Amino acid sequence: MPARTRIILLSIAALITIVFLQPLLTLLGGLMVLALVGTLIFRDLPLDTQDAIEEYVNAWLQRARDGFWPSSQSRHDDDPVLMVEEEYEEKPAPKPRARRSRARSKSTSGSSTTS
Repeated sequence: MPARTRIILLSIAALITIVFLQPLLTLLGGLMVLALVGTLIFRDLPLDTQDAIEEYVNAWLQRARDGFWPSSQSRHDDDPVLMVEEEYEEKPAPKPRARRSRARSKSTSGSSTTS
């Protein structure tokens, strides 16, 4: 590859890297600043307020794990015994496949003679 082509390709790669990574790094930096400020504010709150915020966040995370819509909850919520039984229920073993034997072909060991 000629040097000029290599320089052009490296310039394009550098330009694309700057164009796409600069906004990403700006976003990540902004999120880090928000997290740091939120941590400092949370640390300075009274303990009962910290507990209330912690309960709110934990409830939100639990809802996120379970699903946000009540219709997505299964019948497990009604019967905890069912949940435990189905959790440990084993799948049935797969059926063994029947083997088919191949028909053996009779091989002739060069016994054919032509006159």
